[in-house]
Amino acid sequence: MLVVGVLTVAQLRVQRRLRVAGYDRDEQAVLLSELVDANRRLRAEIDLLTAQQSAYADESRGAILEDLVAELNRVRMLNGAIGVSGPGIELLIDGPMSALDLQDIVNELRNAGAEALALNGHRLVGNSVFVVEDRGLVVDGQPVRRPYRLEAIGDPDTMETALLRPGGLVSLFERMYSNPVVQSTQRTRLVLGVHRPRLVFEYAVPVD
Repeated sequence: MLVVGVLTVAQLRVQRRLRVAGYDRDEQAVLLSELVDANRRLRAEIDLLTAQQSAYADESRGAILEDLVAELNRVRMLNGAIGVSGPGIELLIDGPMSALDLQDIVNELRNAGAEALALNGHRLVGNSVFVVEDRGLVVDGQPVRRPYRLEAIGDPDTMETALLRPGGLVSLFERMYSNPVVQSTQRTRLVLGVHRPRLVFEYAVPVD
C-alpha cells in the first residue's frame, strides 16, 4: 500500500508538471499511459523480489534445520542413543587383565580415532566405567565375562597400528602376563547397538 501510494502521488505530480510544461491533452494521455505501464512493471518487479526474499528465507531455515539435525545425530551417536555401523577392528582379548588394562585399551583406541566402541555387545560411551566386584568385571553396572570381544568403529589401519606398534599396549601386556591373547581382526562393517544405562533419577525431573 505504501508503494502504491507513493506511485500515485508521483503520477499526480507528473500530471501537474505536464500541464505546466504546456503539453496538450493527447500528449499528456500518451505520457501518462507510459507512466502507468512503467508503474505496473515496477509493482510486478516488487512482487517478484518479495517472493524471492521469502524463498531465500525458507531455504535458510531449511539449511539451519539440517545443520541442527546433523548435530543432534552426532551427539546421539556419541552418547550411544542410536545404533551405529561402519568399518573398524574386532579385538579378542583373553587373559588375567585388570579393569584398568581394559580401560587403557579403550582409551588407546579412542586416541587412535575410534568413534564408537562396544565390549561383549555392550555399547561404551564417554562415561563408561570399568570396575571389579565380587561378581567379576563390571561395566556400567553389567557383568562382563572372559573372553572379551572389543569392537571399535574407525579407521582400521590407524587403530590396529596404535595397538600393535612396538612398545604399545599389546607388547606391554605380553611382558606383564603369561600368554595373554589379543587378536585383532579388521572388519569392513561392524554394527554396534544402543547404550542402555541403568540410571535412576531421584531429584531431576523433565521441564514442562
